[in-house]
Amino acid sequence: MKTFKEHLDIEFDEALIAEKGEDICNISIDKLRSPIMKNLHKQKCGKSGKEKESPMHRAARKAGMKRSNRDKLYNSKELE
Repeated sequence: MKTFKEHLDIEFDEALIAEKGEDICNISIDKLRSPIMKNLHKQKCGKSGKEKESPMHRAARKAGMKRSNRDKLYNSKELE
């Protein structure tokens, strides 16, 4: 059962979401008060911290390439 403070926090968060639009991702996670809404924001809007594991990514990591650049790597096959 929720306490009154938790209930007020959820009501505040819902009002904030309604004010900014129906998408919770439009709001900074720091502005949310309730842990329930913070977890929902992380699940819906958070980036997965896990890096892709492919031979090309492993080789780039060993070569010292930055992660932001490694994320843009992909194998492509051009059709003629």
